[in-house]
Amino acid sequence: MTKLRKIISDKSGSSAPLTVAIVLVVMILSCTVFEYMRLMVIASGVRDAVQAAMVEVATGNWDDAYNGLREGYSGGYTLSGADWVVKMDTGDVYSRLESTLGVKKEGGKYVKYTGPDVEYTLSGLSVSMQNAPLAPSNVSGISQLSATGTVDMEVPLSFGWGHLPPLKITMKLKGGFTPKF
Repeated sequence: MTKLRKIISDKSGSSAPLTVAIVLVVMILSCTVFEYMRLMVIASGVRDAVQAAMVEVATGNWDDAYNGLREGYSGGYTLSGADWVVKMDTGDVYSRLESTLGVKKEGGKYVKYTGPDVEYTLSGLSVSMQNAPLAPSNVSGISQLSATGTVDMEVPLSFGWGHLPPLKITMKLKGGFTPKF
């Protein structure tokens, strides 16, 4: 510590390289922190949009949900004759993402541009529906009508002059349906 004070208080001009090195280290650390914050903002925005689309898919099955008369126990069934038949759809999550996130389909991926640069790409979306059991005898631990899915997101880094690999995340999401009345 005293050696550092001695170097800093030195008036001979030999501390200039150290000052430049400290400024460069602070700039690199600042760039790293800002890049991390940018990635987290993009990831949380995409996660929220895909989550909202999953909730829309789950609630889009409202017309097929039978009136279970108990909150959260309704499932995707329709009465066909004297029997209840499973009826659910997975919706079109990508079209919802196109309108909410402004992504464009290119090849097998959905791409979001910021000016001429790619901000992120989405691919590998899979959606599956879990149906609530019809008239369960034991209501403890039963599942509700819900949609679960995964989507792969890839964000190219703006730090490192293109030499660093892009951030790749597989997001697991879930949306549920609970009848209000």
